[in-house]
Amino acid sequence: MNLLSHHYLSIPRRLASRHNRLAHGPRGTQGKQSVYVYRFHPSDGSMVLLNITGDPKDVINPAFSRFHPRLNVVYTCTEDIENNGQIFAYAIGSDGDLTQIGQVDAGGTSTCYLTIDKAQKHLLAVNYWDSTLAVFPICKETGQFTGPMTSMYDPKYGQAMVAAAKKHGGVNHSNNDESTIMMRQKDPHSHALVLDPYCGCVAYVPCLGKDLIREFYYDKEAGSIAAEINALPSGLCTGKPDGPRYFEFHPSYDIAYVVNELSSTVAVFSIDRALLREIDRAHKAGESMEQFKGRSTLKLIQSISTIPKAFPTKMNTCGRICVHKSGRFVIVSNRGHESIAIFRVKTKGSSKGELSAVGYFHTRGETPRHYQFDSSGQFLIVANQDSNSIAVFNFNLCSGEIKFTGNEYRVPSPNFVCCCPIHGDDNYQTTSVLENIATALPVPEEIGLTDSDADTTIPTNQSSGLSRKELERELEQARREIDVLKKKMMSGMATTTSA
Repeated sequence: MNLLSHHYLSIPRRLASRHNRLAHGPRGTQGKQSVYVYRFHPSDGSMVLLNITGDPKDVINPAFSRFHPRLNVVYTCTEDIENNGQIFAYAIGSDGDLTQIGQVDAGGTSTCYLTIDKAQKHLLAVNYWDSTLAVFPICKETGQFTGPMTSMYDPKYGQAMVAAAKKHGGVNHSNNDESTIMMRQKDPHSHALVLDPYCGCVAYVPCLGKDLIREFYYDKEAGSIAAEINALPSGLCTGKPDGPRYFEFHPSYDIAYVVNELSSTVAVFSIDRALLREIDRAHKAGESMEQFKGRSTLKLIQSISTIPKAFPTKMNTCGRICVHKSGRFVIVSNRGHESIAIFRVKTKGSSKGELSAVGYFHTRGETPRHYQFDSSGQFLIVANQDSNSIAVFNFNLCSGEIKFTGNEYRVPSPNFVCCCPIHGDDNYQTTSVLENIATALPVPEEIGLTDSDADTTIPTNQSSGLSRKELERELEQARREIDVLKKKMMSGMATTTSA
C-alpha cells in the first residue's frame, strides 16, 4: 500500500492468498485490495485515508513504488517467484484517485525495485528471484511506457535457478539461519539498482545472493545495461554472508552506503568521481568499456553494526536504508530487533561521511520492512509488516532521535511506503511545510538529549558525540538553510503568479 499528504503516500500491501508465491514469508493479515492512499498532514503527522484500490487479480503482492520526480505519476511492481512481475503506471489525482496509464511485463520474477534514469526517459527494474535487470522506455512528457523492453541483463546467463520455491521445498527468505543461508546464497539475487548521481552512467546493483556490489555501465542514450565493469564484496569478508540489500548515495559527499541484510551492518564506501567522469567521457568518445574492467569506483572505508553488540545477528535482518535529506543522518530498519537504527554522519577530516551511532528506537510493531520520510523530513512513517500497522514518528532534525507521535493506523501487512508530493498542488501547503520545519527546530536550551530517550523502548545510552557548541552551530546552519529554501519557494511562487 502507499501513503500520501499535501503529498501522498501509497503503501503496497501483501495479499495473504499469494504468500506462497513470495520468496519470503510475511505473517501479516490478508487484504482484499493492494494499494491504500492517504493524505498526510505535516502539521501533526496525522493521515486521512483517501482511497483503497488495486484489483488483487492483477496487482499481486505489490513490492515497490517509485514516484516520478516531475510528474504526478507513480509506478508499482508486483512480486511473484513463479510468474514474471508486472509494472503498473498510475496517474495520481488531487483527491487520491489512481488512474492506470500503462502496464509492462517486468521480464523476470519477483520484481523488487524500480529506478528512473537522470533524463527521465527510461525506467529500470530489478527482478529479485531470477536476478535479472530490465530497462523500459517512458515518455518524458506523460510518464507512460512508450515501447517494449530495451535491455535485459541476466547474471546467470540463462542457467536455471538452483534453489526451489518455498512450496516446492525451498526456504523462507525471511529467515537468517544457517540452512536458509546455505540455500539462498546458491543463486544470485539482485535487490536494487541505483544510478550514480554525477554522470548517470554507472548502475550499482547489490547482489544479496553473492554478497557483491556489481558495477555496470549504463548507456543513457540506448537505455541499456551495456557491460559489467566490476564486482566487489559488500562488506568486510568475514567468512559469513552479508546479503547487501540497498545502496544509497550521500547528497553532498562522495560517499555511498550499503545496508547488509544478513550481517546487520552498514558498509560505507568512498566514490571515485574522477573515474566516473572518465567512464562517461570514454563512452562519448566512442571508446570501449573493456578498459574499465576490474576498476572499481568504490572503496570500503567503514563497516558499522545496525544492532546492539549483544543482540544475536541470526535473529535480525535489515530492511531499508536511507540518508536524511539534510545529509546529517543515515537511517536503517531492523526486522527482528524491531527497531530503527540512526547514525550521525561525520562532517570533518579524513572520516567525513563515516557514521557514529545515535541510538535504536522501537517501531511499535513487528518487522519494519520499510519506512519513509514525509516531504519536510520531519516525520518518519514506518510500515510494520507483520503486525499490520503504520506508525508515525517525529524526527528531531538536530539530534536525529525519533519520538512516537501517537498516530498509528491499521493496515493489512504493509510492506512499502511511497511519499508522493503532488506537483502543482497549491503553494500554501508547500510553504506551510517549510514553516513547520522552522518552528519545530529546538532552541539551544532544548538540545540536551535527556528527555528524548523517554520514547526509546529499546534503551540506549549512546549520545550524539557532539559538544553543545557543535550542536548549536549545526542548529544555526539548519536555520540558514531553511531561510534559503523559503526564499527560493517565495521566488518560485512570485514567478508562477506573474506568469
